[in-house]
Amino acid sequence: CGGIDKRTIEKFEKEAAELGK
Repeated sequence: CGGIDKRTIEKFEKEAAELGK
């Protein structure tokens, strides 16, 4: 159920972290 969601959120957070650098 939340497998794809968790993965998508992880990717989103990673990109957000790079953007906030």
